[in-house]
Amino acid sequence: MQQPAYNFPKILSLMLITLILSFGHASAMDENDFYQDTDESALQDIEPKRLSLADVQENLPRVAYNSAPTRSQKINLAPSEKQSIIEALYSNRIVDTLEQYGYDLFAASMNTQSASPAIPAGNIQDDYVLSAGDELDIVIRGQINSRAKYSIDNRGLLIIDNISPINVAGRSLKDVKEELENEVATLHNTQVYVTLSNVRQIGVLVVGHTNKPGRQNLTSFNSVLDAISQAGGIQKTGSLRNIKLIRNGKSQIIDLYQLLMSEKSNADILLKDGDRIIIPPIGATMAISGSVKRPAIYEIKKRSKLTLNDALYIAGGTLSPGQKRYIKLEYTKNGEEAVEDINTPNVKAFGDGSVLMVAQSEQKRASEVTLSGHTRQAGSHDIKKSRTLSTLITDEKVLGNDIYPLIGIIERYDPKNITKKLVAFSPRKVLQGEFDDKLKEGDDVKLFSMEQIRSLKKPELLQKVALNNSDKPLDSVTKSFLIERAVFIRGAVRQAGSYPITESSTLENLIAVAGGTALEANLDNVEVTSREFGRRTIDLSAEDARDITINPGDTIRVNQKFNKITDQSVKIMGEVNNPGHYDLVAGDTLLSLIERAGGMTEQGYPAGALFSRAMERKREERRYKAQAQDLQMKLASSLEQATENKKPDPTQIKASESLISELKHAKAVGRITVEANPILLKENPALDILLESGDKIFIPKRPLTVRVAGEVLSPASLQFRQGKDPLEYIRQAGGTTYYADKDRAFVIYPDGSAQPLKINSWNHSASLIPPGSTIIVPRDPKPFDFLESAERVSQILANLAISGLYVEAIGDD
Repeated sequence: MQQPAYNFPKILSLMLITLILSFGHASAMDENDFYQDTDESALQDIEPKRLSLADVQENLPRVAYNSAPTRSQKINLAPSEKQSIIEALYSNRIVDTLEQYGYDLFAASMNTQSASPAIPAGNIQDDYVLSAGDELDIVIRGQINSRAKYSIDNRGLLIIDNISPINVAGRSLKDVKEELENEVATLHNTQVYVTLSNVRQIGVLVVGHTNKPGRQNLTSFNSVLDAISQAGGIQKTGSLRNIKLIRNGKSQIIDLYQLLMSEKSNADILLKDGDRIIIPPIGATMAISGSVKRPAIYEIKKRSKLTLNDALYIAGGTLSPGQKRYIKLEYTKNGEEAVEDINTPNVKAFGDGSVLMVAQSEQKRASEVTLSGHTRQAGSHDIKKSRTLSTLITDEKVLGNDIYPLIGIIERYDPKNITKKLVAFSPRKVLQGEFDDKLKEGDDVKLFSMEQIRSLKKPELLQKVALNNSDKPLDSVTKSFLIERAVFIRGAVRQAGSYPITESSTLENLIAVAGGTALEANLDNVEVTSREFGRRTIDLSAEDARDITINPGDTIRVNQKFNKITDQSVKIMGEVNNPGHYDLVAGDTLLSLIERAGGMTEQGYPAGALFSRAMERKREERRYKAQAQDLQMKLASSLEQATENKKPDPTQIKASESLISELKHAKAVGRITVEANPILLKENPALDILLESGDKIFIPKRPLTVRVAGEVLSPASLQFRQGKDPLEYIRQAGGTTYYADKDRAFVIYPDGSAQPLKINSWNHSASLIPPGSTIIVPRDPKPFDFLESAERVSQILANLAISGLYVEAIGDD
């Protein structure tokens, strides 16, 4: 019978492939080899259950510090590009985004090419054991001079010229040096120098959860850590605590946490040729977040649990001492996540999947008082050195530049009512030695600026605008406390208003903080109204203001000798001989002003005089702003219409916004129609208007033109011609534009009165147009038809056109 022919090279190749694959799957094949302390009985207690996506979303809630976990938020178990699956899992349970601890140790090796093994820098120790493949640099000086490099062959022999072969394998570098020195000792005056020039290469197999598994070429000087780094580091699915080193059939566990956290570590074991390093899957994990020095996800031993002290140790401890809250999140056997406060530090409470959150409580300082507000020495002060107000506020250097001297506040904790109470004091009295108070631990002494006090009754927004950068708006309790203790001072003082005070302040103090009395003040007639004494009149020329006591709630009025001096003037411009500002006295009229201005020039045209009054300008400005606000509200209302056909199109919206902006920035004229002809005013004094402060009068030149403005193609001043039709003036100005509202055209006569015009070719009636008149063709309000009360837009457009003309006529003044 013929024997089968065996292909031995092929069989040998298959055996080698099988052996290599067995190393790659060692972590999956023999889990007990990595976790010898697995508690199998614990696994038997769990009844298998198929989980749906809803179950996963229900049982993995996100939680925040100091709050119980919510279960209403959906989670995403898929990791992001920078997150591992474990990091994504914990990130869906807590607010903080945590990373797995220790894997950044190999961050550099993951992004670099593997370098060829080389001899380490520095001197090689004499106890280095030589073996085949090492290379020695040998220098001989003396009777024989030579230098060469010699490699140790596979038999362990070192063969040097002129010297007998030496067996060096397994011997130290020191022994070889001594033997060579003995060999050349027979030669006269000859010395030998031996150094290691290159070390032997070794092959180490790195398999498992590494980025570049396979055989790594290293040197005998490399350690386990070097081999893992050359293999690209450990993936975040691999273990840092159960790395297995197999040598000569024996295994040893390498724990990189010892290298990262303590002085003892076996990660620096030197490798030998044929060593195997296996990176198993990551073991049990727990997350530690919050107020710790090293928040992260940590790998822990599979079977054992950690105490609170153990967990804080691996996290580097808490950020700061003091009271804290320790919260544990952990899944129960039913798949629910339980929240538990941990108060016992030595009970083993944290296992696989646990989360420890450390919440720092608010720190309370002891043995201190605080000085805050308008002061140059704000901050904490030692209560041993500042037991009273006088030792805290020692002199005026402590106070700010704009200090309010009549009241300060001590904010003090009241243990009886478990709340804070406010105590008033006077900084002025403390500095003058008239008052003092003992301070208690935790007191906050608040000082205020004059600007803060004067802004007490302003709205909060105006307070922020009024205050300096160094002053903060007062809280509602402090503000209410100060307002309750206010004194009101009115009349002839420079800063009238309300000023909070302490009991038994003086009239002198109040007048001083109000800026002192004004020039028109009548010091013989000062009224003080109090709840205790009623109203009394004080003569400060006979009584000393320092002797008059003022209490919170009192009212002070400093009466006047004469009216306060104010700027009472008017301005006349244009065709008068002496234009400019003129002071007013009671009874001044327009005729008297024209005469004081030297009368009109020969070119003056009194029929076209423009008279602008300050009160009317303000009223006109308010009207424009109110109209802008009204249009804005109606535009917003139109945009919210449910039906599309009622909503404005983009063109209408743009036109409306343009009109609103024009109204907001329109300049008011405040024109009043008056008679300005001096001859007529003399004949009929009833027409002579009384002047008011702020009036402006403009006397134009005698015109020979008629202006055409508004929605015409070429607005212009055209030559006046007797009997010329309004339509002819409009045609000379290029005719109307597409947006013109011909039905609402009107003429403004020189005296300011107006009359509508009919300029349609089919509905035309001629009107008398005197020189100096202005024909205005307003804008068509059709783009604004979508607005409620759109008919008012025509009036608004006409008013804007008139105002523009008047402002142009009298200039920006």
